[in-house]
Order: sequence, then C-alpha cells, then structure tokens
Amino acid sequence: MTYRYFFRALLLAGLLLVAHKQGIAGEARLLRYPDINKNLVAFVYAGDIWTVDAHGGEARRLTSHEGMELFPKISPDGRWIAFSGEYSGSRQIFVMPAEGGTPRQLTFYNSVGMMPPRGGFDHVTLDWTPDSKQILFRANRTPFGDRNGKYFLISIDGGLETPLPIVNGGFAALSPDGKKICFTPVDREFRNWKRYKGGRATDLWIYDLEKNSSEPITDFAGTDQLPVWYNNQIFFASDRDLKLNIYRYDLKTKETRQITQHADFDVMWPSGENGQLVYENGGFLYKVNLETGLSEKIEVSIHFDNPNLLPYFKNVSADIHSYSVSPTGKRALFDARGDIFSVPAENGITENLTNTQGIREIYPNWSPDGKYIAYYSDATGEYEIYLLENKKGATPRQLTFGSTAWKYDSEWSPDSRYLLFFDRSLKLKLLDVQTGAQKIVDSARFSEIGAYAFSPDSKWITYAKEGDNGQSAVWVYNIAQAKNYQLTDDAFGDSEPVFSRCGNYIFFLSNRDFNLAFSSFEFNYLYNRATRVYAMVLKADGPKLFKDKNDVEPVKEEKKAEPAAKEKKEKAAETSEKPKTVDVQIDPENINQRIVALPVDADNYRNLLAVENGVLYLRNGSLWRYDLNEQKQEEVMPGVMQASLTADGKMILYRSGRDFGIIKVAPGQKPGAGKVNLDQLEMKIDPQKEWQQIYADGWRIFRDYFYVENLHGVNWNEVRERYASLLPFVGHRADLDYILSEMIAESNTGHSYVEYGDFPRVKRIDTGLLGADLVADPAAGRYKIGRIYAGENWEESRRSPLTMQGVDVKTGDYLIALNGHNLTLADNPYQFLENTAGKKIEITVNAQPQPEGARTSLIEPVKSELELFYLNWVNERRAMVDKLSGGKIGYIHVPNTSTDGNRELFRGMYAYANKEALIIDDRYNGGGFIPDVMAGLLDRKTLSYWNRAGLEPMKTPGIAHDGPKVMLINGYSSSGGDAFPYYFRKKGLGQLIGTRTWGGLVGISGNARLVDGGYISVPRFGVFDEKEEWIIEGIGVYPDIEVVDRPEQLAKGIDPCIEKAVEVLLKELKEKPVKKVQSPQPPDRSKWHEKEIK
Repeated sequence: MTYRYFFRALLLAGLLLVAHKQGIAGEARLLRYPDINKNLVAFVYAGDIWTVDAHGGEARRLTSHEGMELFPKISPDGRWIAFSGEYSGSRQIFVMPAEGGTPRQLTFYNSVGMMPPRGGFDHVTLDWTPDSKQILFRANRTPFGDRNGKYFLISIDGGLETPLPIVNGGFAALSPDGKKICFTPVDREFRNWKRYKGGRATDLWIYDLEKNSSEPITDFAGTDQLPVWYNNQIFFASDRDLKLNIYRYDLKTKETRQITQHADFDVMWPSGENGQLVYENGGFLYKVNLETGLSEKIEVSIHFDNPNLLPYFKNVSADIHSYSVSPTGKRALFDARGDIFSVPAENGITENLTNTQGIREIYPNWSPDGKYIAYYSDATGEYEIYLLENKKGATPRQLTFGSTAWKYDSEWSPDSRYLLFFDRSLKLKLLDVQTGAQKIVDSARFSEIGAYAFSPDSKWITYAKEGDNGQSAVWVYNIAQAKNYQLTDDAFGDSEPVFSRCGNYIFFLSNRDFNLAFSSFEFNYLYNRATRVYAMVLKADGPKLFKDKNDVEPVKEEKKAEPAAKEKKEKAAETSEKPKTVDVQIDPENINQRIVALPVDADNYRNLLAVENGVLYLRNGSLWRYDLNEQKQEEVMPGVMQASLTADGKMILYRSGRDFGIIKVAPGQKPGAGKVNLDQLEMKIDPQKEWQQIYADGWRIFRDYFYVENLHGVNWNEVRERYASLLPFVGHRADLDYILSEMIAESNTGHSYVEYGDFPRVKRIDTGLLGADLVADPAAGRYKIGRIYAGENWEESRRSPLTMQGVDVKTGDYLIALNGHNLTLADNPYQFLENTAGKKIEITVNAQPQPEGARTSLIEPVKSELELFYLNWVNERRAMVDKLSGGKIGYIHVPNTSTDGNRELFRGMYAYANKEALIIDDRYNGGGFIPDVMAGLLDRKTLSYWNRAGLEPMKTPGIAHDGPKVMLINGYSSSGGDAFPYYFRKKGLGQLIGTRTWGGLVGISGNARLVDGGYISVPRFGVFDEKEEWIIEGIGVYPDIEVVDRPEQLAKGIDPCIEKAVEVLLKELKEKPVKKVQSPQPPDRSKWHEKEIK
C-alpha cells in the first residue's frame, strides 16, 4: 500500500511535468500584467518582459535581468515600452524601444524595497500621456506606510518626476486628452481577498487635474478597479457576478454593462490603448475590441531556456526546519528542504537519507536503541509516519495510514516501543511502532498541546493542558490503564513537564511569581519574570528533592594490608552495581503539597530538559544546568536558542543562530563548542517537483489550520483541482506565490497571506534621501529646496538630514550641487544620491541660482523619508485641531496597534490628557495586537484627587481623560485597527467619524511553513460577540457619522474628518463643559471632624 501511494504521487508529478513541457512548447499560460497597442502585446512571464503579435504566435523576450521586470506599458505612438525594473538595485521606472534594446532609467528615488505579495510593488507603471512624452506611475511616497502610493508623471527625456495632487490611490488611467484621471482612492489590487465587501472595497473616481475636482462614478459594495479609459467609456474589472470580469461604464449615460463572462478565474490586469484592451484570465491572455465589446483569446507560444526550471545544487543549511540528535550524540539529524540528513558530530560523511524531490520529509527522530529513525513524509499526499532502519539500503516502512492533519514533532519512548505526537486534529496521539495501533491520549482545549514526554520506564506520559479557567496544569497518562490524571490544580500556568531520569519527580515550569514592574511614566505596573523551575515528588513516600546535609567529623581507621589483585577483582565484581530498574509510581493525592521550587530566581525560562541529578533550561539566551546534588545553577553555554538531549542524557544538541553543535552536559563551555559542520548539507533541487510539493503543502496547511472547520463553505478539493491546472506553467517561484495567493483567496477571509519563497533577489542599493521636497524653477533652470521636513533627530528612523546641527541649508535655497555634481533641471537629482544612504556627502546650496557664493555642508542622507512624511502629516493635523478648537482639543494618531501605535497612543495621552477633549485618529491604522489595553487606556476615569500644600492637586489614576472623545476611521483602519473602534464604541467612549473600516478581524498566530522558507498565513481565530454572532470580519465597523475624505479636499490640505470631529466635540463641550476640579478649602479639625458621623 505504501508503494501504491508513492507511485501515485510520482505519476501525478510526472503528468504535470509533461504538461509543463507541452504547455510551453504549445500554448503558454501565466502570462501576467499585459498591455496592448495596435498589433503589439507586451506581458510578463517568469519575471521578464515579452512581446507578441496581437493575433498571437511566438513571443519574443525583451528583458533577462535576474530581478523581476513588471508592468510593461506601450506608448500611444507604439515606439516605447515603459516598465518597472530592478536593474539599479532598487525598483525604478525604465523605458526601452518597443522592439527591445537597452533600458534607460528614468527614476532614482529610493524604492521601499521588496514587499510581500499582498503589498504589491513600488514604482508601478500605469499609463502614458496621450503625446507619448510622459509616463504615469505610482510610487510609495505617502505618510501612510510603505504600501500606499501616489501618482507622478516622468518625462522620457529625463529630469525629476512631477507629483499629481491626489494624495493616495491605486491603479489609474489618464483620459484621452490627459486632463483627467480615473482612479481608485483606495488601493487593493494585490490584496488576495475574493468577494470582498469590507470598508476598503474600491470604487472608481474621476479627478479633473485642471479644476482640482473629483467625483465617484461607481458605487458597488464589492470591487471596481483597474480602469482603462477609451473615448467616453471606462472599462474596468468588477466582481459583481462573484468573479472579476470586464465591465463598461458610459460617461454620458452613466450606465454600466458587463462585457466578459468568465466563471472559473478572475479577470486580472486589464490594460490597453487605441481601442483595444488585453487581460489575463486563468493565465491566458484575451483581447477585447472596445468598439464591439467582443473578446477573443490570444494564443501565445514561448520557447526559451528558462533558468528558473533547471535543477541546481544548493547548500540547504539555511533551510533547516527541524533537528534532533542520535542516542549517544555521534550524529545529528536535520530535515532541510524536504530531505532528511544525517550529519556526524565530528568525523564522517553527511548522508541524505531520503533524497526524494517533490516529497517532503520532516521531523526526524532517532529511536533510543539506535535501530530506527522515525519521520513524517507526504509521499501519499498526506503526512504519514515512516520508520527507517539504521542500516545501509534500508527501505522506509509506513506506520500510519489515512492521516489528514499536519503533525508536530514526535517523541520516542525510552524503550523504543512508542511514538508520541500531536497533530492538527488537536489530539495527542500514542503510536505503537510494532503494531501500528494508535491511541488518543488527550485532546487540546484552549491551545495546542506543545510539550509532552515519557517517563523513564515508558509507562507514563506527561503533558500540559488548560483547565476551565484557561490556565494550564500538569497532566499524566498511564499507558497500561489508558487513564489521565491531572496533577497540578491549574491555579497557575504550568508548562513543559518532564520526568526526572530517576523517575521520582516531574520537573515543570510555572508562573507562580508576581513580580511588580513599574512604569517609568506613571504609577502603573504589570507582572513579569513570573516563571521558576519546580519539581513535584511523585510518591507520597518518595525521596526528597534535596537531601539533608549534616557535617560529620570522620574517624581515622588503621590502614589495612592491600588485598591481592585477584581478590580485588572478585570483590569489585561482587560490589559492582547492576543497572537500576526504574519503576515510576505516582500518588496523585495531595501531590500539590509535594511541589518544590528550585532555588533559582524567577525569570523567563523555557526548553526544560531532565539530566542526571538535575535539569537543563534556557534562560535569557543562555543554556543553564541546575545540579541537585550540588544545589547550584551553572551556565552551560551562552547564546543558545534551543537545545535537545541525547537518549542517554549525556550530550546536548544546541542551536545558536544558524549554527548547531553537540556538546557534553557540562558547565562553562564557550560559544561554538562542538560545532557541527554543515558544509556538506547539500542537495540537488528540482524546482518543478518542489513547486508541486509546495502547492500541495500550502493547500493542506491552509485546510489544517483554518479557524472554522467548514472553510467558509468553500469546496476546498475543487479549489485545489482548479488552481492546479496552472501549475505546469509556473516559470518563476513568484508565479507559484501568485497561484497560492489566488487559491487561499477563495476562502473569502482576511489575513490569508502568502510570503515569497526562495528565488534570487537583486542586491539592494539604497539611494540617499534629503528629507526635503525638491521643486523645479524653470526660469532659473535649477531645483529649489522646498519643504524641509522636521524630524526627531534622536531617532534614526525620523532623522532629517538637512536639520542636523551644522548643516546650513534653508527652505528656498537653490540646489547647486550634490557630491560635486552640478545640477540643472535636465538632471534627476536622485541620480547623484544613488548608493549614498548613511554615507557622508557634500551638498551645495545658494540663495541665488548660481555657484558663486554657494554654501557647502556635509550631510548624511537617509534611505527612507516615510517616517518624516508621517510625522509631518500628524503635526499638520495636530496644528489644525489646535487652531480650529482654540487649543481645547488634543489630537493623537495611532498608526497601528503594535509597538509603534501603543507608543504613540501612550505618548499622546501623557502629552494631551489635560485637554478638554480628544480626537483619536485610527485612520490608516495597520493593526498588530488586539487593542484591549489601548481601549482601556482611553476608558480611564479619574477616581480621586489629592491635595498637596502649595502644589497643584494630583489625581488617581495619574493619566486619565474625563472629557469627550471621538475616533476617526476609514477603509485603512485594519485588523487591530478594526477592533480599536469597535472597542471604543462598545465602551461608550464617543462617536466614530469617517468611513467603514477594512473588516479584517480574524487572527493569525503562526503555522507550519513551506519547504523553501515561503509561508502562508492561515487565519486561526475569528471574532464573535456575546450574542454568539460573527462580527466585523468581511464587513468592518460602521461610523456613527459618515464623512468621506474627498480627494480634492485632501489635495488642498483640507481634512473633512478633522473638521467634523472638532465641530462635534466643540458642541459637546458647549452642552456639557468639562469642570476643572479644585481643591476644597483646608479643613478645621482643631475640634471634632467637620463631617457628621452617620
């Protein structure tokens, strides 16, 4: 049966490989980001730009750089192709002749770098001006993070790009006369969430670039995006029939009509010029005649020596997924890139024990008797347990059948009879290696059972599991009786239980210490460093953990004559100890009274291991040993991330960064001791086979970790089959990420993300930035220093180079030279700042546009201005609020609910708690943590006041705001930024102003990774309320007062939400003024107390 499954998997892989060869030799697929003009179609395949005749045929490759060239756009006159490339070490806009040739770089401003697939790309080409002289592109240079972009025009003749007035937007198209632009104020083209109707759903708007006015032209609850403007019609992609299809909006009649009828795959990336439109569907290209609305498929053939498909050798030590050590420490086992490797501790060869491309083997573990290696393999299509005998030429034996869940690391019983493991069926399972019989030991409750261990006699299992209160307790399971016993009482959080090697104790970690840590900013505190190492004596009459000591003066005895050698040998044989037989017995009654704390400080402990006469554990990045006999703690080695123990308990396999080592259980060892040589951890990787496995793994992982069993009612098997049809045509690892993204998007769930897998990256070269706007002065022929952004120069991410001490540069100065290069409007200034980020350079400026009398300063450019843009945006709104309210209202923007957002909220509360009212701005909040603590901070009310002679009264709590509040929200209020306004409203803290939030409130907390380091994040918990109803996810949080931040108002520096918030709060303050509480008059208590006693 094992071989039948194995060969079935091989047959499937073989068929797909044949299909790949046939597809590329015949009709190609996965042709992305197409554009069409006249008889030429440009598109991207395998990260390169290609062209083909509009009627189809053999495609021609135009680019071949190791980076990804994307978004080709053919100029209206057909002479040029503009595109986004990475030739210079960062993503920039390039142009080349339509027939091919050397690309010419047009932009040089430092791009934000590689983002995850859902983040899209910086410097995206969008369109051309009608005269074919300028390129419209989108660049991520906004105050709202590295994934939001705004529009620029760049001349093909060079110079500096010109920004358009729109502050933020997605894909866009210029009108036929170039005077207007159709765009989406919200961008989510790269967001893989199908059938989405949350607050970030995109509508199409038209912005008049001459009149600075705008109007929405669509108003659909789902997605309208990717416009193409032709005459008086705008063609766009919309999912009004559940799949993205092409629709047409008539600017005269205001009518919308569906053009295409695709039902299996979404229509992607429509684009075109001169009455034609081309798009991708299911990896194929289709073109539409915009006059007739007729669509036809373009058959494309591709022939080239795609290097991405060729097998290659690689050292896979950076891809190690799991590791273990042999029974006596002679060898270490690693699973890396899907194969199991056996590596010598010191001498010998590195062996690839499995060597199966397209099949993934993980979690190898050597049996204590040294006879077998157990591991998991997905050769059957699901992960099953296999046993490989420790001898040359052994064939693995399949132990389990019919599994359907991801498995975690297994644990051998000391007698090598059992394997213990936990899987995503959420059950702890016991497998008899000889019979294959399985028993369920226990089931998880609040979290996965992540730590489990056998007793030294192989008769018991110990593990930790939560009780009704959510706190974990130590449990044991008697294998013979098939009975579970709870040992500790779940009054605390107990974890990582292990039996002592003598079998008399169970060691475990527990959070039983309540150590106060006070805030540096206010009288507030929390409890941390709560963990200690504990031991419980298993038998009521068991030996004490620490033996009593009593100093006794020895009595000297007369020296006796030495016995003969033969007599000594016989006597030694008589007195030699036989190996002790351990028989573990447990008396559960009153066992909590037999818990002893090891005399070590409360701290952060983990990775508890039992050794002879003591335990090992990790503490603050070091490996420590506690010796019970000596009753002392000693450092074994600093800089250790993880450790495992040999079956005989004498050796340790440790991990330190990417290094591994095998050492004795002994204190005082230096970092790097016993380092294992991984230079020969090499394998030949067949990309096509590996990609097949990754696809199957991604599908399984998403199934196994999803937060509800029904996967939102989606037929997951059908989804797998549908997208598998694209696999034979994958030409680049990023293509596979695209397929995975589309597949998991079918679940209609937020936080379903894909992280890029393994493919070559271009070496990053950072362009230096000045922290200032540069403005062209055509009359002078030079650039001027526009706004210089104020920074917080003590913080590197907010350092503003031109404001540093000793730099003599002022707003309005002409930029004469950079690093000795004379600058005119014919130059792009950033070209002379390439590779200067963080380096000292010279800047020369003058109040006049001439070199004479110029001033030169030494500056250190930064690689990103985004934090400066953000700081400026916040300060502008704070000033706006201050001016509109006469100083009565404070303003706090919360960029996320993670570290930065908490910092900004607490920092703002400390600074503005004295204001009569507060505006909490949740717009563009990218999420992070669940924000209950943040909402709790806003919910604080003053409980009492304290008079101090001669001083202002103080209050409890010290930081609290008693006045009215409002919160601003929009479609970019995401995840934790969804929860924050929901909690704000639920606590009755004030009104919500703005537009509906993103609606992405399922949580991610980590799950299994893919074999090449790629990752799919699976939503693992979803939110519902006390009414037992699902909330927020897929919808968002509605405002109490809807205010749309119209693009033309934002372009003029007007913030409608801020204005409405101030209006609402001033009205509340007028109706219910905030009373300033004063100290009462000093009491006279020279006689009786002034208050009557009741």
